[in-house]
Amino acid sequence: MRTLRLFRGLRLLVHACASFLPSLMWSMALLSLCIMTSGLVIGNLLHEFIMDETKEMEQRIWVWMHYGTAYRAIWTMYEMTFAGNWPVSARPVLENVNHGYCMFFALYVTVIVFAVLRVITAIFVKETLEVASNDAELMVQERMRKKASYVKKLESIFKAMDDSGDGLLSEEEMSEWLMDERVQAYLESLDVDVAEGEALFRLLQNDEGDITYQDFIAGILRCKGAARAIDQLILQSEVERVADALNNLTMALEEAKVIASSDRQKRRQRFAHQMTLFQSCTMNFPENGVLRTASIH
Repeated sequence: MRTLRLFRGLRLLVHACASFLPSLMWSMALLSLCIMTSGLVIGNLLHEFIMDETKEMEQRIWVWMHYGTAYRAIWTMYEMTFAGNWPVSARPVLENVNHGYCMFFALYVTVIVFAVLRVITAIFVKETLEVASNDAELMVQERMRKKASYVKKLESIFKAMDDSGDGLLSEEEMSEWLMDERVQAYLESLDVDVAEGEALFRLLQNDEGDITYQDFIAGILRCKGAARAIDQLILQSEVERVADALNNLTMALEEAKVIASSDRQKRRQRFAHQMTLFQSCTMNFPENGVLRTASIH
């Protein structure tokens, strides 16, 4: 793993070079067109000065060495573009040939050297940053490195809070340390909200009422920052599950209530029927104890 970290920069460099090759080709094509066109134009413009025998030979030789042929003119414009020595190549022309050439060189330096080259550089930087941000392995390594560094800081905090040295944090130990403004500021710098120390302890504690090292690290990692989307989805799912359970319980209670009401109604009807039968039976007995019989025709 340490060896991989040493070659992380080389890996990024190779990927970046491979990614901007298409942009480099198009950039060089555009710059080549501009350089060649400018070289041919300035070479033709200076040809008359080179052939003028009334001018000083030393000046004519200098202009010919820099702009006398298509190759020399194009190479001079290439040096002006990438070497940054455009004053050396432009000032002798302005001083010895004609000051009007300042328009040509000013336009070329402003558009090509200043604007186009900076746009191309910005494109290369943008593509390099995209490679660094989109490389899956580099992203995993960077996240692992940040997490390891974060856990190491939390470990130092846990050891500082554990006054007893038993590897467990009690509520008193944690509350005492959380009252320290320096500890609060340090935890807030780690993106951990410690405004409610008691609630934080209850969230991290185990069944025995203490906080172990593993519980402290895992709990703080979950409390770090704002609520994540997955946490919100889990909470929403739990709320929906509880709501469904309450709805089912309510429906069951309503059904039980209806059944109980129906049973009471049936019992009342049965009791009324029995009372009717009892009353009819008592009416058939005469006062002297002789059962009345209905006449049969």
